[in-house]
Amino acid sequence: MMKELMSILREDNRVNLSIFLTAGFPDMKTSQALLKVLANHPAVSFVELGMPFSDPLADGPTIQRASEIALAQGTKLDDVFALASGFRASCDKPLMLMGYCNPVYRRGVEAFVTQARDAGASGLILPDLPYASHDRDFRSVLEANGQTMSFLVSPTSTEESMDEAFEKSTAFVYGVANVGLTGDAQSVDRTAFFEGLQDHRTRCPIVAGFGISDPADIQQLEGFVDGAIIGSAFLRALGPIGESRPSESEAVQRAIAFLNLFTPHSQP
Repeated sequence: MMKELMSILREDNRVNLSIFLTAGFPDMKTSQALLKVLANHPAVSFVELGMPFSDPLADGPTIQRASEIALAQGTKLDDVFALASGFRASCDKPLMLMGYCNPVYRRGVEAFVTQARDAGASGLILPDLPYASHDRDFRSVLEANGQTMSFLVSPTSTEESMDEAFEKSTAFVYGVANVGLTGDAQSVDRTAFFEGLQDHRTRCPIVAGFGISDPADIQQLEGFVDGAIIGSAFLRALGPIGESRPSESEAVQRAIAFLNLFTPHSQP
């Protein structure tokens, strides 16, 4: 039985760690092996599986390059669902699908959400999805299929936009810890930003992302957020992201070593 993500975030008095992995990176076989590591490692509370896309506007260079590599090897949407299914078969940790609206609309919202449900996904994160489009095209389909949606807020969000994000998010609100792209170094005063969200936190859990890379970042957020997502730093830990890619065994060993750094912060 899959655990409900919001319950995990609400019940655990800690910063729950999530790891982002681009589906099909560095190749499908290694992606499968890495998801098995994430399924079994005690530091990881839930997983974010990235759907590779040719124009990932919200992503930094590391995730952009990972998407390019995955797409160059022929990774398709059905491969993403297959990876999600394999993950679901090996654990009950929640898995969120993160990507962009274009592939979802191309597949058809109802068809996509149904496939996501059947693959064992918990819900979606679509950074370029407008609130109005969510209300018109997604809300009822998600509810009918038991799927969630998480919206993003950042230091540049208006109060009105923040209110909508906390009202419409059904798993967590994704708090952007940096101003810029994922993995960029343009950090803001994270503590002040997340402290300012505490009045909203009673409405929906907050998970921090974009620029979270090490245990010190997570320690800084303790008491202010319910979870933290690490993406670019995890992908870089697997080895050079370029023509020379790590073998499956190398990637697995490096992933475990990286995750072991966070185990002390992931104990109740």
